[in-house]
Amino acid sequence: MTSHLKHDALIKKILTDQLAAQEFLEHYLPADFKALVDLSQITIEKESFVEDDLKRKLTDLLYSVKTKNQEKAFVYVLIEAQVTSDHWMALRLWKYMLLLCERNRKNKDKLPLICPIVIYHGSKPYHAPRNIWQLFSNPEQAQKLMGEEYQLIDLQSMSDDAILQKKHLAMFEYLLKHIHKRDILKLWENLFTHCQHALLVDKEKGYICIKALVWYSDAKLPEEKQAELERVISSHLSKEETATIMRTIAQKYIEEGRQQGVMQGMEKGMEKGMEKGMEKGMEKGMEKGMEKGMEKGKMERNLEIAKAMLANGVEVSFIAQITGLDTACIASLQLLDRNLSTV
Repeated sequence: MTSHLKHDALIKKILTDQLAAQEFLEHYLPADFKALVDLSQITIEKESFVEDDLKRKLTDLLYSVKTKNQEKAFVYVLIEAQVTSDHWMALRLWKYMLLLCERNRKNKDKLPLICPIVIYHGSKPYHAPRNIWQLFSNPEQAQKLMGEEYQLIDLQSMSDDAILQKKHLAMFEYLLKHIHKRDILKLWENLFTHCQHALLVDKEKGYICIKALVWYSDAKLPEEKQAELERVISSHLSKEETATIMRTIAQKYIEEGRQQGVMQGMEKGMEKGMEKGMEKGMEKGMEKGMEKGMEKGKMERNLEIAKAMLANGVEVSFIAQITGLDTACIASLQLLDRNLSTV
């Protein structure tokens, strides 16, 4: 390790000198990149991208230079101090360069050019892959998939006919394409009308797609129109199928409610805990406040969920299983609801 530190100190001491840095770049930069940049002014950047657990065998230098049209560019120098060459060096370089890009993308629409250079001074011949594509089992296909334009699925440019011809994806793509329209209920009517073949396929799979799409659409509807969506579904499916679908949606909301209740409980608990902490010690008060707040938030949310599920005719035993409330509590809610409805 001491030897490595001496190597690092030596290389950095030399290559952070302006004249040495200029000669280094003049000598080792690719000709086409060197023709684009002005090496008369080189800035040594203080950033480092090497992970802490790799600093024993790697160190880095970052130069910033200006291109001939005054745009910023970088030369990233990675120094490998280990005895044998690192097989994954090309992958590490990509990772570090992407981090550099991430830091330089703010308020810009173009990324700076980056030239990677590796200095190796191990005792054995260097044999690691020189580009990232060679690390893949099929280098040519990897370069084609990852180095060329990404595949774009632009639903807005597709015709409805092209979308509706698909066997499994018709409903999914049709709804995503038209979800921005204001009348979501009308969209669902069209969905059932135009996607009969896809509906049959989905029925065989337990309405997996319909359940997901209803949950997605329901969240975009005002509360007063959510019951209308259920009526649209029930007009095209059987009563049992509709009940199964809506039960699944209720379960999703329960899970979301639990997460939201925990977060609200933590917030309330922290507030109460901080108040009590002023009097009896902040640490103890925050702990108690968080616990009580989380319990209260969870209880309130579970009661709301139970009421909603009762209103949709869900069985008491199922509600108890989902919310954790005892059946007596749920039965009292049911009785209260009936009394209020008769007033």
